[in-house]
Amino acid sequence: MKLSRELQVAGMMAACAFFTLAGYEFIRSASTVLFKRAYGADSLPVVMAVMPVVVFLGLMVYGRTLSRFGPRRTLMYSTSASALIILACYFVILTSNKPVTAILYLVKEFYIVLLIEQYWSYINSSLKRDTARRVNGPITGIAGIGGAAGGWGLALLAEPMGTEAMVLIASLALIPAILIGNLTYALHGEPEVTPEPKQESGGPMGLRLFLSNRVLRYLLAIVFTSQIVSAVLDLKFQSLLSIEYAGETDKEAAFQGWFFGTLSSSVLVLQFILVPALMSVLSLRLVHILMPLIHVTAITVAIIDPTVLTVGVAFFLFKAFDYSMFRAAKEVLYIPFSFDVRYRAKEVIDVFGYRAGKGVSSAAIVFLQRVGVGISGLYLQIALACVALWLVLIFPLTASTDEAARAAAEECARGEAD
Repeated sequence: MKLSRELQVAGMMAACAFFTLAGYEFIRSASTVLFKRAYGADSLPVVMAVMPVVVFLGLMVYGRTLSRFGPRRTLMYSTSASALIILACYFVILTSNKPVTAILYLVKEFYIVLLIEQYWSYINSSLKRDTARRVNGPITGIAGIGGAAGGWGLALLAEPMGTEAMVLIASLALIPAILIGNLTYALHGEPEVTPEPKQESGGPMGLRLFLSNRVLRYLLAIVFTSQIVSAVLDLKFQSLLSIEYAGETDKEAAFQGWFFGTLSSSVLVLQFILVPALMSVLSLRLVHILMPLIHVTAITVAIIDPTVLTVGVAFFLFKAFDYSMFRAAKEVLYIPFSFDVRYRAKEVIDVFGYRAGKGVSSAAIVFLQRVGVGISGLYLQIALACVALWLVLIFPLTASTDEAARAAAEECARGEAD
């Protein structure tokens, strides 16, 4: 694929992510605040614990849809279904129905990763590795502008329009994403399905690929571990905000819009400037190592003085690097592998792995709460321990990344020759 076509695909998929993330910023904080108003902040681990089941079932549907209809129609169907489900939740919320707030919370956790990972699957199928090292940062930057716009839009509109109306905006934001995504596939075609040379991928989710590819196993372990960090930091932050804004739903939603809008705006500096520079001059291993080292410092400060400010900064930094440097460095690893790795195993890692990390940790928290353990006071210590494990896992991941990528490319080439 010529460079101009590579850049066109990258730009158009980035535009899809722009609108998707803009809508997500409206629904992210709104759904959390609405759920807390209905059931309280202490119930967040309960709904998060259900997440792995929802994600697993959703990925099974995704995998079967991909097998039957291909990536283009799968993206169209999943985006359209997400918009319609969110729209239905909005109308039910207007009736003051409490259970639908839990459904909305779970939907927003699943749909965003499923859609974003499909955009990246197509990008990784269309870009060469050298091109990706240069443009992955700007791709996340364009998407990040959408996130910033959505966050600031929530901050400005939540109080005058009401938190419930933010859910409607999230649904409408997916319409341009549907149109641009379909146009991209129409112009540039679907990626070639490269066969697995030695064995089948292992069902619609490609689970057997993990047995033969240790890069995938380590990636899944790192994603899972990092999302435990995200979960406990988020829970600590939300509990502090519930105390700070007790009884002020719209005001809290506006503050969270300001927080995530500021986050997305700040991330743009990383995505457009820092990430391309670091990815060009540093080894992939060093790029991966930098992130947990930064988190160790921020979380340690929060442990010493746990306030809305210090915990907010630790959570802010985690999200900032997760959206920028971690994303850009991680996506490069998928490029040399087969279609099933990019479209099936990747979704297991970056959809199920992301949400399972939060869900499993939340289930453990719920269990400990039920047996009388005051786990909420240990959220930050859990985060610090998981960051340390993340740092350890980077070394086996990156030790053989280049060798594994070359081997995968050679296997794909042999499979195509056969």
